[in-house]
Order: sequence, then C-alpha cells, then structure tokens
Amino acid sequence: MIGRAIRGVMTLAVLVAALFAVPAAQAEPLAAACQAEGALSTPPTKTGAQAPQWRCDGSLADYRAPRAMLRFDLANSAEAPAWFTTRVGDFSRIAISVIDEGGAVRTASYTMDDAQLLGRGIKFALPLPDVTDQSRAVVVAIDQGWVAPLVGDARLVASADEVRWPYDSLLAIAAICGLLVMPLLFDLAFYRVLRARFLLWHWLSVFGMLGLTLATSGLILELVELELWQLSLLFPLGSLVGVCGAAMFAADLFEEGCLPERTRRMLRIAAAITAASSLVYACKFPALREHGIEVYYLAFLPLIALFFYALIQAMLRGSRAARYQFVACMPIWIVALVRILSNLGWGAAPQDQVLAFSAAIAFELIVTSLGAADRFMILKHERDNARARSAAMEAMAERDPLTGLLNRRAIEARFADLQRQGFDTMALLDLDHFKAVNDTHGHQLGDEVLRVCAGALQADGDRDSIALRLGGEEFMLLLRGPHARRRAEELRRAITQCVAERIAALGTPVTASMGVIEMPRGGLEPASFADLYARADRLLYEAKAAGRDRTLHERLTLFRPDGMQLRQNAAA
Repeated sequence: MIGRAIRGVMTLAVLVAALFAVPAAQAEPLAAACQAEGALSTPPTKTGAQAPQWRCDGSLADYRAPRAMLRFDLANSAEAPAWFTTRVGDFSRIAISVIDEGGAVRTASYTMDDAQLLGRGIKFALPLPDVTDQSRAVVVAIDQGWVAPLVGDARLVASADEVRWPYDSLLAIAAICGLLVMPLLFDLAFYRVLRARFLLWHWLSVFGMLGLTLATSGLILELVELELWQLSLLFPLGSLVGVCGAAMFAADLFEEGCLPERTRRMLRIAAAITAASSLVYACKFPALREHGIEVYYLAFLPLIALFFYALIQAMLRGSRAARYQFVACMPIWIVALVRILSNLGWGAAPQDQVLAFSAAIAFELIVTSLGAADRFMILKHERDNARARSAAMEAMAERDPLTGLLNRRAIEARFADLQRQGFDTMALLDLDHFKAVNDTHGHQLGDEVLRVCAGALQADGDRDSIALRLGGEEFMLLLRGPHARRRAEELRRAITQCVAERIAALGTPVTASMGVIEMPRGGLEPASFADLYARADRLLYEAKAAGRDRTLHERLTLFRPDGMQLRQNAAA
C-alpha cells in the first residue's frame, strides 16, 4: 500500500511539473557588463586613477564589500531601459547613475523604503534617471547588501513586466499553495481524534512552508501590501518555522524503538540552534552583515545531515514513517542545497528556482501528510486496541468470575444513573443454610448451586431487572417498572425450583431469604447505595430471624435531609 501511494504521488508530481513548466520571463533584460567592489567612499562614476577596478570577465562583485558596483553598457540595449530590478534583499542604499556621451551624469539615490515590489515573482524595481539617446552607460552602486542575488540578479529593463512571472506561473504557485492548505485542515481534524504531538509539529511545518512559498513566489503581494523589509523578513521566518517544525515532527513521528532517544534529542537540539540562527539573522544586526548569510544558510546543513541520518537509522529499524519521509524529502533536499549554494554566491540560481522549490515543498508535504496519516491510523488502531483491552479488563473486574453476574463494584459507581433510569426497587437475597451445603456436599457442588441460583435470577430478555452477586451466597436484584416487588418475589422462589430441577443430588431444597426496599420516584436523589443497602440488609436479617425462606419489605414514602419516613414493615 505504501509503495502504491508513493508511486501515485510521484506520478502526480511529474504531471504537475510538466504542466507548470512555463517560461519565467518575456524578454531578455540587460545584464551588467562589468562589476567591481569598493569602500563606501569609492565614487562609482569616476574615471582615471579614482575609477573603480572594473572586471568585465563575467565574475560577480562581492556583495559583502561595503559597496558593490555594476556597470551596464547601453550600447548593447535594443531598447532604452527605464528600471533597475533585482532580487529581494536588504541593503542600506542603492545609487543609480546614468552617464551620457559627453560625461554628464544624472544620479538617483534610493533606500529600501523606495523600492517597488513587482509581484508575480520576488523582484523589486527602482526607476532610472532619464535615459536619452546620448546615454552610454548606467552605473549602480549597492551599499551594504545582505545577499548575493542583489548583485547576481541585477538587470535593467524597459518595462517591469519583463521580469514579472507570467500569470500561468503564478497560477501554478497558487495551485501548489492550495495543496498545502489541505494538510493544515487534515492535521487539525486528526488532532481532535488523536492527541498526538507530531500532528501539531506537522501543522507548524506546513504553515511555515506555506508562508515561505507565498513569500518566495511573491504571491503574498497579491493578497496583502508589504514593504521590501517586511517581505525580506518573511524568508528567514518562514524557513525557521517550516524546517524546524519538520525536524521536531520527525523527532516525534518515528515509531517507538525505531529511532534512538539520543537521535531524537539531537534533532530537537539542532532545530533549536537553527531557529536561533534564523532569528538572529532576521534581526539584521549590522555586525553580522558580512558573514550573517553564511551562518544563516550553513546552520541548515547540520540539521539536514542529521535529519538524513535519523531517516537512515529509522528505516534500518523497520520504520514505516521513515520510508515516507525519505521519499518526501529527497526533492526538497536537492532544491534546498542548490538554493543555499546560490544564495551564498556559489553558482547562479536556476531561472525557475522558485517554481522548483515550491513544487518540491508541495511534493514533500503531500507525501509527508500521507506518512502522517498512515502513522495516525496505526496509532489510532493501537489506541483502540488498548481501549478494547482496558474495557475487557474492566468488564472482567466488574463481573463475578463464578456466576458471570455483575458485582457490587460495577453497580455502586453507576447507582445514581440507574436510579435516574427508573430502577427504584432494591432486593437483597441470601441463601438459607448454604454453609451446610458446602460442608455436606463439598465446595464444587456448592459452586454449582451458586451458578444455578444466578441463572434463576437472570430472567431472559428482562431489561427491567439486574442481578448481582455480592459475595458468598449473597445476591442483589435491582428492578424497575410495575409490580417490581412481586417480580422480585417470583425470582426468589425460582431459586428453589431451579436448584431442585438441576441438582438432584442435594436431596434437600435450597431456599433464600430476601429484604426489599421500594423507593418513590420523586425523592431518589438523597438516597445513596450504602444507605439503601444497609436498610435492605437489615430487612434481610429480620427475615432470617423470622424463620427464613421469606421476604420482608419496606416502601419509602419520603426523603428528607434528616432521615426517611417509612411505612410499616410487611412480610411476604
């Protein structure tokens, strides 16, 4: 079943990927021809000895330098650009200068508050100073950038639509987000049935990944209006919640005995360390700018490695949940590693990286949800079996093992409820001279007598009477409905008849004495089981003292806090 489910999900993922494979851009924006680094005081537009040390060999400027500079050659542009665009990221200032043929320079300076988020992707745009027929170059200086894509993804475009995603790509991401909503609902529904902690961790992981997908695709901008710094903040926070939630989910998910407790603790510790590094990075402390991104992304690598190690351990020990997790995580691990390396500046990011990342997240969460559902069903089955065993044990504890009748423990706890159901007559019976039966014929025959007596007190199909064995040769009847006292008397007399018919070896009849209490329906609440039992017991022994093989009864007429008023005793 697991193999078929996994193959089905993989086939679905391939089909979805094929349907969603769409072009990411409508035109080819202008890339920087030369790049350089310098101090914040380095003038980007100067020539001669003060000019930046431009490199035009395709290598990227180091974003960790105080100032990264990009030079765009307008001679290679078929259309005059109007916008500078790049990937979402933090910076302190971006200065854009347009240089004309005669040396004239027009410069515009921007902060993060000036950035225009484009939506349909994760790029922002800044307007260029006027570009004329005499313009020959555009120089961009990015001060104190925090991520490599600020430099690597920088482009000049005539229209912002050139770098926006097509609507079909956005619809693809929206469909993936729709898939991610389903596990959120399932986890909450499952948790109401089975209070398993791993369901909450899975919900948190899905929530984080959903937020990360909305942020990295820019789809969130179609839902709410955000500033650049707010969108940039969502990236580490979404990763923190999603990845750390997944690690905590794995630590609690795997079956008992399939993952060493030491590994579970290590997963939780690694998740806490990764969460702390993400929070520190999200605060954007200036002292961390040069190496904060490395610490942030590299902190995920030990957690991923430990997660992989835990999966191998669990699978080798026969974990079903680990097999689901391994299949689910392979695509996202590959995409995540490419994403980490590209954000560290170790290689260019693939053009469709966000779409691939979103599809990998959807695949991982769908397969993981199948694994969580499978684990849920196993735990529910185990819980139901445990409850059934517990109920069976409880039933055994509430039954007399010799006769099969209920015992006092079973009735006393439910007595108030039985009263509300109308059981208003209590009859206490005791076999007369039963010790003589044991002494004369032995305990084995005595036990048989008790079993026959129990059968006589249980009227077939009678839902208005309950028979109990209290211990030894003492029995109790609880009755409701009309003529309850008369029916109790008939059952008492049936004992003698049944024993005589089934155990001929006795030679002498077995009789019983009985004390009966009848309670009025209007005043039941103040009467406790112990009070009524004591009254019935007194009547029983009065019946024995009066000669045995008879019944004494009382009908209670009034309940009061200071006692009960009774009718005169009557013998039957």
